Amino acid sequence: MSQTERKVAFLLGLPFHVITMEETIEDAVQTVEAQEPSYYITANVDFIAQAYDNEPLKDILFHADRVVCDGMPLVWLSRYFHPVLPERVAGSDMVFQLFEQADQRSWKVYFLGSDTATLTRSKAILAERYPKMEVVGTFSPPFGSVDSWPNEDIMADIKKTQPDLLLVAVGCPKQEYWISQHYRESGVPLSIGIGASLDFICGTQVRAPKWVQKTGMEWCWRMLSDPKRLAKRYAKDFYYLIVLANRQRKITRPSSSNKTRVLADRVVSHEVTAADAQWLSWSGAVERSVIESMAIPKERSQAVFLDLSRVSFMDSSAIGLLAKLARDARQADVAFGIIQPSSVVVKIIDAMHLSAQFPSYPDTDAALAALRERRASSRKHSKAST
Repeated sequence: MSQTERKVAFLLGLPFHVITMEETIEDAVQTVEAQEPSYYITANVDFIAQAYDNEPLKDILFHADRVVCDGMPLVWLSRYFHPVLPERVAGSDMVFQLFEQADQRSWKVYFLGSDTATLTRSKAILAERYPKMEVVGTFSPPFGSVDSWPNEDIMADIKKTQPDLLLVAVGCPKQEYWISQHYRESGVPLSIGIGASLDFICGTQVRAPKWVQKTGMEWCWRMLSDPKRLAKRYAKDFYYLIVLANRQRKITRPSSSNKTRVLADRVVSHEVTAADAQWLSWSGAVERSVIESMAIPKERSQAVFLDLSRVSFMDSSAIGLLAKLARDARQADVAFGIIQPSSVVVKIIDAMHLSAQFPSYPDTDAALAALRERRASSRKHSKAST
């Protein structure tokens, strides 16, 4: 079963799927039924702050099968930048809705993370609430980096129990590191990092009252409940929120001095297929009003190169489309690159630290050389694995 296509909203360096809680659960069901290893991310401002100068983490978040927004400040920002995120998809709420689906569909679930007492207590509570959902395994990893964990033993247990849903509860970025390294090998259809959700199940941590959640101020309630632990983190998150929002505003909003010229620019878009790759070109002011007319790849099995040398302006919707093309190429395991990015595009890439996600080449020859090198490396790897 193919997964439903979703629009992407670009916010502070990450692509967020424009999706509701109900649609997220629908997609999760499709993902599990497809039986192809995938992972979802529930990202908030803290994820963005941690990933800004952390290239491996940023790439993990950027290319998740679903990137859902778990932060009201980001939902509010999307109303300014567009497209608008319909609602916050709180990971701690999503988990319980997944349990309901697991109960209805007799899914097998595996928990990795937390401590043994919390895992045991959670398993007992969930068995009572969701009798048809089977918790087939739990593992409490030791302290230390994910590379220091007994990963061979963990993977052997996961493969033996064959869960439909793998929930990793060690917080960001550890859970994202571990999932990205092991989700394919595990064979589990859907892996998700769930942070402190097990503590909410057991009652060792308490969520904000419903009325606070509805106002979008749950983060404030949490900080006031545990200021020693969270005040410093939230101060850092607030700093990145303000700085990156201001950067995105500057690079995606035409200034008063050039607004008339930018908005009058003619948008040109075309596509050529050659050398077993798709060569696309955008030029002019690429913005929300013309997104539907832009050239996009027709064939996902071919490499994609995009000439942006004549782009004079891009708004957040256009960057979101660019992010979607990069994500689609990664999921199809084909090359993606930008040829001769204009100064406007270079500014976007630099301001949002997107050089790894939007690789750039000075000309077509350089792009072709990179494509040949990628294919040679792929053939060499295939021979070595046979």
